[in-house]
Amino acid sequence: MTHVKNAHLTARLTASKFSWPGRGLLLALISSLLFPVQVHAVLEEVVVTARKQPETLLETPVAVTVLDSTFFEASGFNTMDDVVKFVPGFDYSPTNTTRANGTKIRGISTFSFSDGFESSVATVIDGVVMGREAQGFFDLFDIEALEVIKGPQGTLFGKNASAGVVNIRTKKPDFEFGAAGDFTYGSFNELRFRGSVTGPIVDDVLAYRLTGSKHEYDGKTDNALPGQDDVNNKDTWSLRGKLLYTPTEKLEALLTVDTVKEDNACCIATYRVAGEPSFLLGLALNNTNNNVAQLQDSLDQLGITPGPGNRTVAIFDDRINQESEASGIALELNYEFDWATLTSITAWRDWEIDEFNEADGLSLSDVNNRNGTESSSEQFSQEFRLAGSINDSISYVGGLYFFDQDLDADGTVFIELALPFPPFFNVATNARRTVDTKSSALFGEFTFDLTEKVSLILGGRYTDEEVSATYDRVATPILAGAPFGFFFGPDLSGRETVDDTNFSGRAIVRYFVSDDTMTYLSWSEGYKGAGIDVAESSNAAAITTPGGLPVLPPEIPELWEFGFKTRLFDNRLAINAVLFNQSVEDVQAISTDGQGNTTNLSIDEVLSRGLELDLQYAATDNLTFSATVTYLDVTFEEFVERPDIEGTAYFDVPEKAISFTSDYRFDIGAAGYTGFVRGEYFWQSEKNTSLGGGANRDVGSYGLLNLRAGVSSPDDKYSVTISAENVTDQDYPSFIFGTSFSALDGVSTAQYLGDPAIYNITIGAKF
Repeated sequence: MTHVKNAHLTARLTASKFSWPGRGLLLALISSLLFPVQVHAVLEEVVVTARKQPETLLETPVAVTVLDSTFFEASGFNTMDDVVKFVPGFDYSPTNTTRANGTKIRGISTFSFSDGFESSVATVIDGVVMGREAQGFFDLFDIEALEVIKGPQGTLFGKNASAGVVNIRTKKPDFEFGAAGDFTYGSFNELRFRGSVTGPIVDDVLAYRLTGSKHEYDGKTDNALPGQDDVNNKDTWSLRGKLLYTPTEKLEALLTVDTVKEDNACCIATYRVAGEPSFLLGLALNNTNNNVAQLQDSLDQLGITPGPGNRTVAIFDDRINQESEASGIALELNYEFDWATLTSITAWRDWEIDEFNEADGLSLSDVNNRNGTESSSEQFSQEFRLAGSINDSISYVGGLYFFDQDLDADGTVFIELALPFPPFFNVATNARRTVDTKSSALFGEFTFDLTEKVSLILGGRYTDEEVSATYDRVATPILAGAPFGFFFGPDLSGRETVDDTNFSGRAIVRYFVSDDTMTYLSWSEGYKGAGIDVAESSNAAAITTPGGLPVLPPEIPELWEFGFKTRLFDNRLAINAVLFNQSVEDVQAISTDGQGNTTNLSIDEVLSRGLELDLQYAATDNLTFSATVTYLDVTFEEFVERPDIEGTAYFDVPEKAISFTSDYRFDIGAAGYTGFVRGEYFWQSEKNTSLGGGANRDVGSYGLLNLRAGVSSPDDKYSVTISAENVTDQDYPSFIFGTSFSALDGVSTAQYLGDPAIYNITIGAKF
């Protein structure tokens, strides 16, 4: 996203077919500001790496949104779920575990509890692909830029980029000393310390950068049980160190070491709908101390009213926890030949997570009280890349890539409810599994400048992948002597190896109408390898070979995209527009039905079509605006298992979304102090979070308003910022799903609510 000197903003406007509060007023305001009588403000050009080489946003024939360091400083945003509200076509779906949280690009994603599935959105940090998307869901700080690259990007970014890429670049060491830090205090006793320092060790030869953060806040979900802590809190810290070595003008070496740790009482949903009492609960064999209660009775006992605004649970605080730790080391080498640049990125990463939660959300009702998983993964990757020019009209980038990841997980699901007749329940299910992935690839992309204005870009990637999984699931009774039932099916043991190759690529025609206007037409095909289902809920009936495991076929997207980028009015207005049509075959998805059963499934074909419009405007030196429009039409094109929903809207995707941000800077007196006021508004249309729909899974449209104001000393050395997020205290669910009680009453639902109104103050310093 293009940024403006001294200010950054992002906005989502709406086309004439959109309907949202304040639309007419906002359009009138922007119309009145598009042509001021006299201005001198200009937009700065942004450099992106969406094609693995630095080029301006105007030159890039790819749909990409860039959030630079100015955006993060102005907004104070710190996490991925903050960011998604201000990137067109980008969304985020939370669950009760970060292992299954997932981002979505243009409605497409794979977020699954099964460790044998990868996300459709690749997360890349400083050139290193994260084997699990959740490895990139830590606090964002000291960021140079975050690029959201839309559509299949397998040619240059690999096999798990079938929907797109989140490409994060952190700041490099500098040969001039510099330091910066800030302290934030706010609602829910939020405390955040962040700091970085950089400078030379040996002038022009060796430099360092150290970055650290500590972030914590109390639980944002009330706990109605006396003496128990509120839940959904945060306690995380991170450290990152970098050394930059430049012994000659031709050689650059960058060593990065990082670690991050979280210890949170997270993540639990609140009840939105409570169904009618179930007679089955009155027959429970484990109801010896009246500890198997009806859902509504349990809620009434502690004064919890289910509904869209319910932010209260009733659990023992030792029944929810999420501990995770990640660390890594990476060495990037760049050598400048006279004819090309050779890049090598060698990386090792480790990630561990130990989590468990109160599955039914109620400690006073022993129906389904504990689900938990311990998982660890270790990955190694190596990329060699060569970029250069053959002559004045042909340039290229290409290379080799290798990835190796070993993952081990041990998960347990307890269903305490014991019935005297089928389905019995009364079962603890333990599933131990391993997933080993080895992938190698040869990739390349050539740009042929046919004339001064017309270029043809051709690229391809050959991928060879092998995924091996082991799985052992055993079910045992919880209440000794009572019958038990296999909730996920009988005991299962399996071994499966999937070996596959693929060639995918893209072709782009780029045309410069003028120095300030570019259009492009692209075709691309992507690939995400087959997924092996190793979730606790793996279904033996889905196994195609004796002794094997369920396998979902590779995910294959095909995209047609037309883009238009221009800069107008002496570089004060930038417009980026994209029309796209994307078909994705064999979408690997997760679905939770009305009874709370979660399954991994393959959808034969999903069609995603839409429009993305991005505007940035410098009205004056001090006043800036930006706007984007997102319209998504995502449908089930073919679904053999559910022909009844073919042609209907895809689940968990809003059709329309907008946001609007304005930023005004002004001088205070003659001493060099400056002030600012900033507003951010986000709105999205309704959506349904259930496969096939269902009224109890409707998420209505909603809008969020953030306000910020602050003052800075001369040269921005010191600053104070006051922020208010979700000023109107809007209750909005990110996701609605069936609960453990849904299997009994068919209608009970829970929700992951977004944050309520949040207020904070931040004090910063730069040296």
